[in-house]
Amino acid sequence: MQTPAQIREQLSLATGRAQSGLAETEAWLVSATARELLRIDHYARQARYPVPVLGRAKDWQLKNATPVVAALASMHPDGRLREQAVRVLCASVGAVSDRALAVRVTDHVEVVRELAEQEVLRRTTVARAERIVPLLQRISQRWRGSQVLGRYLRVLVAAQGEESVWACLRSSGDFDVRRTAFRHSFENGLLGLPDAVGLLPRERDQVVRRKLIQVIADSGTPEVVAGSLLRGRSAESRVLGLVKLTAAQLDSVDVEQLLVDRSVLVRLWARLRWQEMGRDPVEVYAAIARSAARSAVRARAYAGLAETGTELDRAEIAEVARSADVALKKIGLSLLRGKAVAAEVPWLLREMGGGEPTVARLAGDVLGSSPQLWSLADLAVLKDSPDPVIRRRGWWLHRSLGGWEAVIADLEFGAAWDRQVLPMYFRPTAAQQQRIAGLLDTLSLDRGPVSEIAFAAGLPR
Repeated sequence: MQTPAQIREQLSLATGRAQSGLAETEAWLVSATARELLRIDHYARQARYPVPVLGRAKDWQLKNATPVVAALASMHPDGRLREQAVRVLCASVGAVSDRALAVRVTDHVEVVRELAEQEVLRRTTVARAERIVPLLQRISQRWRGSQVLGRYLRVLVAAQGEESVWACLRSSGDFDVRRTAFRHSFENGLLGLPDAVGLLPRERDQVVRRKLIQVIADSGTPEVVAGSLLRGRSAESRVLGLVKLTAAQLDSVDVEQLLVDRSVLVRLWARLRWQEMGRDPVEVYAAIARSAARSAVRARAYAGLAETGTELDRAEIAEVARSADVALKKIGLSLLRGKAVAAEVPWLLREMGGGEPTVARLAGDVLGSSPQLWSLADLAVLKDSPDPVIRRRGWWLHRSLGGWEAVIADLEFGAAWDRQVLPMYFRPTAAQQQRIAGLLDTLSLDRGPVSEIAFAAGLPR
């Protein structure tokens, strides 16, 4: 989306172009979304400048003007020029005139507004509706012109038929129009359960997909719900399928597969239904975690064990955390938090210096949860790295100690400090005071921050 400055620059260039260069302006106005075109109109009509962005009204010649010239003139701050431009647009055809007239139905000048609305209501082909409805949809949320969309749809349905009109709008490239069309189609019986079942696997828009899922959940039989929702691509459909169906209506094979679903919420509902079937989810998780299944599935099984509160042997967790597979390594490091031993510190520091950001963060979480296992000297392998990303990880781990160590970490790293993080109710140790004093002497900070830090740390200044 263009910024206001970019829009004004484009408009200024458009007014200065020769006739042969207007094709670029026409392509710009045609390709803009409904929201963008209304923004273009808004910034074109702003009257805060001595000379409008589109120039002075007296400089415009609309006799025999092309649609793109008339469209630009219809955005001018001068209402008389806009009225002339709308009359020219009424006599022209094409995408530019359709869209420019639709914009003008929200004009603050009544004559301009009425002229534009009368012409828009005459343009009732399906091709024109695809260009006009997205703009009217957005204008319907405003005060002026809010009723035009309803009137236009009634005229359009009378001319083209309800089914063809709403089928066209359901294929619109405008998200708002498409979502409204699907909602209207289901509420008025134009689409039903079979349509929802057929459309769901291919639907990419989350809002429309949610509507399809809701229709299937509300109207489908247990067999349809299980086939369409439990095996659906989105976690939302799988959750709703588990919520709608009881344990007696569910197939144990489906529920067992959902126990190791990617979604935490799906796993939670699958465990609930599995327990209602009189079975123990921990047994399934333990069997899958220690099986030859895919590493991603095994990782989700370990996650399920953690979610059920099952205590795992520390040696097993350490083995999983050292796995060569990233998915298993991640879940192993998550489970190792608070259970690491001193001998694992060098390995965890190496993981923090690795190329996988998530693994590095989880290894840092493990070290941060057990600060008694390592010293600041151990962090040299991170802080002295030539890679700024790895140095930042060392700073983050040092800063996790809190208190005055967080201040020292900020000063060492050169990070912007905040007076709110200065510990005001306890003094640093002598070693910390010495370190802070040395950093304040070597860093080029303003006198104000230096004085505040020195005062809070109890240093003479």
